[in-house]
Amino acid sequence: NPTIKMLTEYDEFNKPLNEWLKIVKERITKEEFEKKLIGEANYKALLHDLERLSAQHGSILSKSYNLQHVNEFLDEHAKGKSNEVYNRKITFLKKVGSYLCDMSAMETNFAEQKKRKPKEKKLRERLSLENFNLIASNAPSWLKTAMNLSIQTTHAVNEISIAKYRDCEWYSKPKTENGLTVFGVLRIHRQKVKDKEASRVAIPITSKLKQVIEESRKDNIASPFIVHAILNRKNGKAEGLSHNTQLSPEYISRALSDLRDRLQIMADLPKAKRPTFHEIRALSIHLYDEIGYDAQARAAHTDSDSTKVYKKDHVEWVEIQAAELAV
Repeated sequence: NPTIKMLTEYDEFNKPLNEWLKIVKERITKEEFEKKLIGEANYKALLHDLERLSAQHGSILSKSYNLQHVNEFLDEHAKGKSNEVYNRKITFLKKVGSYLCDMSAMETNFAEQKKRKPKEKKLRERLSLENFNLIASNAPSWLKTAMNLSIQTTHAVNEISIAKYRDCEWYSKPKTENGLTVFGVLRIHRQKVKDKEASRVAIPITSKLKQVIEESRKDNIASPFIVHAILNRKNGKAEGLSHNTQLSPEYISRALSDLRDRLQIMADLPKAKRPTFHEIRALSIHLYDEIGYDAQARAAHTDSDSTKVYKKDHVEWVEIQAAELAV
C-alpha cells in the first residue's frame, strides 16, 4: 500500500500493528514469562489473544489504532461472555498498549479509557455432599483421589494437580493431636496467593488423608504425583506438564464436569450454573465449619491466623491443627 509505505517512511515508529505485536510477544516472553512473573496458563492465553489481535487489526498502522479498534476487539472476543472475561480482555489490551507506548509505536494507550464491568455474583450452584459422593462413587480411581484429596485438604484443583508424594513428610512415630492420630504433614503451596505468607500450609496427615494417599498408589503406576494416570497421549506428556502421568488442572476439572453431566446432576440448570471441581473447596470448608473447625488457615486464606510456623528447606510453613472429614 503506497499510503502506508509513505507514512511509515515519514515516521519509522508508525508501522503496521502486526510488526509491533511480534516484538511485544518477544518482550513479554523474556521480561515476564521467563522471569516467572506470569504463569503458563496466562502466558498461553496472552499469546492466543495476540494472534487474535494481529488477525483482526494487524494491518492497521500503530498510530492509527484508537478506541474504536479497542471496542471492535472487545465486541469480537468478549461480547455475550461474562464480565470477568470482558475485563480480562481489557487487561490484555492495556498490557499490549503499554508495551506499544513504551516503544513509541503508539502515543495513547486507548485501552486505559475503557470502563471495566462490575464483578458478577457467583453463578454456580454449590456442590452438595450427596452429589459429591455420587460423582466420587462413579469416578475413575485417579479422579476419586483428586476429589478426596481436595475435600480433606480444602484445596482447589491447581494445588491438587501438582501435589507430589515427596510433599509428604512422614513422622518416624505417629503423634496424637485433637484426638486424632497424625502420621506426618502434607505441604501445599496455594498458587492463587503464592506470594503471601499464609500460602504455604503443612496439613497434618490424619487417618483419612493417609488412606487417600495410600489408595492412590494401588494402581502400581510409577508417578511422582498423588493424582496421576496414564493417558493415550501421542507425544508422552502434555505441554506444560513435567511427567507423562501428570494431569493438568483443566483435564481434572473437565473430567468431573463430564461425569457430572453423564450422571444428570443438576441437569435442569444451564452448564454455567452447575457445580464444578472448584466447588469441592467450598463444600470442604463448609463441612469443616459444621464440625466446629476453623478451616481458614487450612485453606491458606491470606488473613488466616496460623497455629504454628516451622521451617523446611529454609521456607516457612504454617502448620495447622489436625482435623479430618468423615467423607
